[in-house]
Amino acid sequence: MFLFYLKKNFYDGWDNVGQMVAVNLIILLYSTAAFFATGALNNINTGLGFIAFVIFCGGFSILVMSYGEHAASIANYETRPLREYFGQIKDCAKDGFLFGVICGVLIAACFIGIPGYLSFNSMLGFFLAVILFWTGVIALLALQWFIPIRSLMHNDFKKCLKKCFIIFFDNTFFSILVAFYTFIMFPLSIFLFLLIPSATGSLLAHTNALRLRLYKYDYLEQHPELKTRAEQKDIPWDELIREDKESTGTRSLRSLIFPWKE
Repeated sequence: MFLFYLKKNFYDGWDNVGQMVAVNLIILLYSTAAFFATGALNNINTGLGFIAFVIFCGGFSILVMSYGEHAASIANYETRPLREYFGQIKDCAKDGFLFGVICGVLIAACFIGIPGYLSFNSMLGFFLAVILFWTGVIALLALQWFIPIRSLMHNDFKKCLKKCFIIFFDNTFFSILVAFYTFIMFPLSIFLFLLIPSATGSLLAHTNALRLRLYKYDYLEQHPELKTRAEQKDIPWDELIREDKESTGTRSLRSLIFPWKE
């Protein structure tokens, strides 16, 4: 299933590269303006810097979350015009800002707290630093599912948060794989001046991953006789993603570069 997911995500990104670049450019312009206006990323250890960083994360999250419905449509083999993105900004303002604040506080707490605890030069300080580190890692691995859950399942904020951790703990290895996959997108994004894949590419990757993973829960709902964890791990993925494989198909290099000639 994971190899098919990689192929589908690449095709989806390729087919919507113009739209994704446009949104990434908006996010990049916001990030650049916020950085020079507040200096938040350079002063995170100060009180005002901490607040500025958290607010920056809130605004950043709104812009990313606003592309969530587009990512969900792309994952479902549909398209949305770019102009709808701007209408989504208002709809995502509250949830996007709150989610960004949570992520910002978590990241800032780790960057400030871990070195602070280690500076105690004691076993207690080391122990607290380790706890904070793994708390941050687990939380971020779980929270990667928040926007896709909201876009695909349209749950409220609290339910999205709850489902993040349910999905993570039920699919820990898969969550780590997806996080690693999106993490290695970062060097590629730097090479391509943060225009692609960048934020929208990462969001599309998470959305595609969750959409396919949700087939597991549809299958288990249809087979209540599978009660033990061992039984529930035996998922017939080839059968569940058969239609997606047919819809995605296989493309040659020529068809990717010159689709109108196919």
